[in-house]
Amino acid sequence: MGHHPPRYAGGPCFVCNKPWPCFERQLASLVEFAGRGSLLVAYMGDWHRLGVEERERRGLPFDPEMELRHLGWLDMVLPAQGERRSGDG
Repeated sequence: MGHHPPRYAGGPCFVCNKPWPCFERQLASLVEFAGRGSLLVAYMGDWHRLGVEERERRGLPFDPEMELRHLGWLDMVLPAQGERRSGDG
């Protein structure tokens, strides 16, 4: 996973202690998954699901910002509906 991993799913960043995925991890993910937006969406979706489950398991309160941190910024990696990107068949 590289730099800025979570302490646990749904928890803070191990490096900067900000809610995960922190901004640094979001940027690193854009680089790591460049050209593979659908895979990045699936990856972050899985982390979101795991985070919700782990917070519940640990008896932690619901984090209303978690969905936005995990998924709210991913529209920049996917084409708009009906839009074609270069290289699309």
